[in-house]
Amino acid sequence: MPLDSLEDYERLGEHLTAIDSPLEAFAAAHRYTVIRRGHYPNRRITQEGPVVRSIHITLDMDEHGQRFDHFFPDIPYIILGGAWIDDHSTHTRLSSPHIETWAVPFSALERHLTVYLDHFHSYLSALTEDFIRAYGTGSELVSGPPVSEL
Repeated sequence: MPLDSLEDYERLGEHLTAIDSPLEAFAAAHRYTVIRRGHYPNRRITQEGPVVRSIHITLDMDEHGQRFDHFFPDIPYIILGGAWIDDHSTHTRLSSPHIETWAVPFSALERHLTVYLDHFHSYLSALTEDFIRAYGTGSELVSGPPVSEL
């Protein structure tokens, strides 16, 4: 069934309610904010500060690079983590090296969510402002208010 409407996307993402409570608890315990943006199933938590840290859990694509249109227990997810500094004085975003895991079956993600979150959080927490300024890669920051996106 194709994804023709907002309702189709909502139906496809219904399974994410299984990880919402533990994700929200982790976010609260580690000063992250839960963000739900876009239609294709995903969850993101972001920790604001001089260094912005973000963990993004998003539904992968199929082997043909197409969006999935139905849920099955081993539907693959990608987990991405990154940290950055938005330097508004120089209009530069300094990005740290990132961490990612591909093709995580949702059944495993649901069972081991806290293991993944703990691992990604530990990695991101070690990325200090000094480290990112010394070793991060820079890109032009779009004008306007800061947007916390990975």
